[in-house]
Amino acid sequence: MPTKRERVDGVVVGIDGGGSKTQVMVEDELYRRQVVVDAGPSNPNTVGRDQAMGVLALAIQEALQKLGLGVDSVMALSACLSGVDRPQQCTELSQHLRHLFPTARVEVTNDALAALTAGTQGQSGVVLIGGTGSIAVGEDCQGLTARSGGYGSLLGDEGGGFDLGRQGLQAAIQSAEERGPYTMLWAQAQQVFRVTEPFALISQVYNASHPVGMIAGFAERVLASAGEGDPAALEIVHRALMAYRNLVTSVFQQLSSSVERKVVLAGGLLTHSSLLQTGLQSLLTDVSWTVLQQPAVTGAVIRAKRLL
Repeated sequence: MPTKRERVDGVVVGIDGGGSKTQVMVEDELYRRQVVVDAGPSNPNTVGRDQAMGVLALAIQEALQKLGLGVDSVMALSACLSGVDRPQQCTELSQHLRHLFPTARVEVTNDALAALTAGTQGQSGVVLIGGTGSIAVGEDCQGLTARSGGYGSLLGDEGGGFDLGRQGLQAAIQSAEERGPYTMLWAQAQQVFRVTEPFALISQVYNASHPVGMIAGFAERVLASAGEGDPAALEIVHRALMAYRNLVTSVFQQLSSSVERKVVLAGGLLTHSSLLQTGLQSLLTDVSWTVLQQPAVTGAVIRAKRLL
């Protein structure tokens, strides 16, 4: 980050681009001005590269217009986008953004790093994200990164909302059909999905427009049932905690001793569940845990400043 004597007459741009929405923050440090613009999805794997870049360009231009500035005022830009992992992909997107903002130093990386940087305020560490899916990403003091997990609902996402919800519904069905132990999860499933028989869940789930999200929504009931001491729900939560521990441990091992023992908890599941938070703290006692409080886009702005 520049000192006062090194400040330039321009702005920095931070982007937190997700599969459902995007936030762009433009900060004018010299005049202490800041603008945030919300936009649509910008995951290039789901909306396409051109559409993703178009969303970013329009959002940045809108923010600049609110400040009365043009594209040549952008000195640094950090685009932290979901679905962006491969070096070649980062290079291609960086080149595209440099063409749009020729005066800017540009970084394109995964959106998990925006959450990490927001939680550590630019220091090294690991971010553990538990939302619909799960992933752990770390960055050391030299800027080297490592990841574990994040393979989606078909191949992974252990401990994420979809995983908890699916296991919870399986336990509920097995209980209702008396081929598994009793669990209050069946009563929860009846209430949530408004069904009286297990087979009625088939049409509810398989005909849904977004079945992964629907099943992930049931994770909240699994956590609530575990909090009330339901054995089946407690076992599901235990497996989730083991999965989260393994994700974090994997990243620490990949980065060795070059990364600080700090973990930022992010994602709706982990930031709202005290049960998961306390469980993780008891599993890894040598780690400093932080629950992400501020928007991830603030981390992208910090990363943009570092480019200067």
